[in-house]
Amino acid sequence: MRSNIKTLAALLMAGAAMTACSSNDENFLEEVSQPDQPKVYTMTVEATKGDNGTRGLVLDGTTLNAKWDQGEKVIVMKWDDTEWSEIGQLTAEASNNASTTLKGTLTEAPEADKTKLFLHGTSVSYDNQEGTLEYIAENCDFATAMIKNIVTDETTNNFTVSGIDFISQQAIVQFHLQDKGGNPLNVTKLKIEDGEGNMCNELNASTGTLTGLGQVNGSVEIDYSAGTEPMFVALANVGSSSKLKFTATVPNEVEGQDAYTYTYEKTGVALEEGKYYDITVKMEKYVPDVPVIDLSMVDCAGNERANGMSTANCYMVHTAGNYKLPLVYGNAIKNGETNANAYTGVSGQLEYFVNHAGQAITDPWIKNKGITVKSAELLWQDAQGLVTAVGISEDGDYLTLTVGKNATTQEGNALIAAKDANGTIVWSWHIWVTQQTFATLTEVNTGSHTYQLTPVNLGWVGDATSTTGYNTFYQWGRKDAFIPGTGTNTENHTVYNISNATVTGISFTQDNSNSVTIGGNIQHPTVHYQNYSTKGPCDTQYYNMWDAQQTSTDIAAAATKKTVYDPCPPGFCVPTSGLYNYIIDEMNDAWNPGITYSGVFFPAPGYRDGGSGVLTSGSWSYYWSATPNNLMKGRYFTFSPYGWGLSSGTRATGCPVRAVAE
Repeated sequence: MRSNIKTLAALLMAGAAMTACSSNDENFLEEVSQPDQPKVYTMTVEATKGDNGTRGLVLDGTTLNAKWDQGEKVIVMKWDDTEWSEIGQLTAEASNNASTTLKGTLTEAPEADKTKLFLHGTSVSYDNQEGTLEYIAENCDFATAMIKNIVTDETTNNFTVSGIDFISQQAIVQFHLQDKGGNPLNVTKLKIEDGEGNMCNELNASTGTLTGLGQVNGSVEIDYSAGTEPMFVALANVGSSSKLKFTATVPNEVEGQDAYTYTYEKTGVALEEGKYYDITVKMEKYVPDVPVIDLSMVDCAGNERANGMSTANCYMVHTAGNYKLPLVYGNAIKNGETNANAYTGVSGQLEYFVNHAGQAITDPWIKNKGITVKSAELLWQDAQGLVTAVGISEDGDYLTLTVGKNATTQEGNALIAAKDANGTIVWSWHIWVTQQTFATLTEVNTGSHTYQLTPVNLGWVGDATSTTGYNTFYQWGRKDAFIPGTGTNTENHTVYNISNATVTGISFTQDNSNSVTIGGNIQHPTVHYQNYSTKGPCDTQYYNMWDAQQTSTDIAAAATKKTVYDPCPPGFCVPTSGLYNYIIDEMNDAWNPGITYSGVFFPAPGYRDGGSGVLTSGSWSYYWSATPNNLMKGRYFTFSPYGWGLSSGTRATGCPVRAVAE
């Protein structure tokens, strides 16, 4: 009992103590305040994707029909007078058509005319809108809708919106990218810019919402794997007044070389929302804005000419860069003046040299015969990336070209042509990328004339003192360089087009037509002709095709009067046969294969058979002179392990040419 009394007393004392404390601290027993809970706003929207939605990409003609997928997201954005910010997301109920119910929670109350719905795919980011139609269908939609009318339940903070119709659906475009020649481009990167800035709207990654195809303000840059074809791109809200610009990156197939850039611009593009387009875009290769070198204003070493323009059918190039050459017939301009001697012959022979149409050449410039040059084409090149672009200048006076190789890293040859509006070749030129400069020549004094001999054959690629190399070939009297061999056997050298793809057939063909004319030769510079009757490349026979003054078959040493059909670079020409008639008596060198005269090596690269055009290599080799042997044959320097001498062969034979200074 005592213990219970003690316990009760203790409790009474404790109560008294607590009462005393309460009287000293009035707030002790007050209810502790709790923080305000955020209001939860719910939103229900009855929404339609519009007549031409992009979800699902079910094609019926060109329209992309939409349907809603369960769980598809819609972002709710609110405008606060400075920028859009996200206030929540809505989730779509499954639907088999373009209408559905969207439900979700918001962090603040929406307001009419200040709240916008943004539709996107299952991925919050819009960056990945690229690749296949299937990927776009599953991941990427883009459309917007401004809320105009909201029904508010203030008790439940529920907001109901109906009649929403999403607009600005994207257009899906399948692009086939080609160069001007219609060749597919293996694009690794494609940038598309819309001049009005409305392609991607104003959203960006910093908001945590849509990023607008990787960039904002009307620009998208998409990475592709090399060779991706076709390319699918989704473009949002592209109006009819838009200016679209494409910039494509195409890898250089030549190792160590910079990639190419192609561009295309078009104004007035009208891509409707929700439509599917299949578009072929022919793009222009971008040529950097760097100084353009006029090949007729520099010598064979690349130095500026002191005496003005000198033209030819062959130009030597030593460095990569942008170049141009005048649209002039062969060497019809010399030292800044008209060189009428190049296209004026002699009585009894070819009196007036003719152009591709068989018209007598009476003026150096092609345009002055009433011919409008519309385009240029690279016919072949024996090294990839040698010539990377060709064109015609705006004034129509020059053929322009870009050389992508330095001769120190890659020598080679290319044949480029100028064409009229019908695509007919009106003239062609040999571009020789070489380390050779012809700065050092070897004098050969025959007693009656002094020749200045160049160290290598025309179009030679390789060591000047070695058999390791190859050169271009020529039919007697023609200006055109024919593709070389490999230098080691009877196979044609591999040649390429401007896209660096291997070409066959068009680069070299054989034709034994009896009716082809000189003009026909000019129109078809890759065709190795033989006329059965004349044994030459055409149906006419003259002595003066390479030497305008020539009226006989004399072997006498003399200067060549260079013609517009001469295949040599400015300042050089095919020698008369007196050169070879002299050196054959001076040679005593052992077979290499090839022979040497006074330190100048003549390799044995073979020849092309006149009848078949087939390349023959081995023991025998022939070098053309400008002197005829008769109406069917030209004189050439011939040699083999068994000896050397001056001989003759049918003019249709394809032989090397060793140039001399004029």
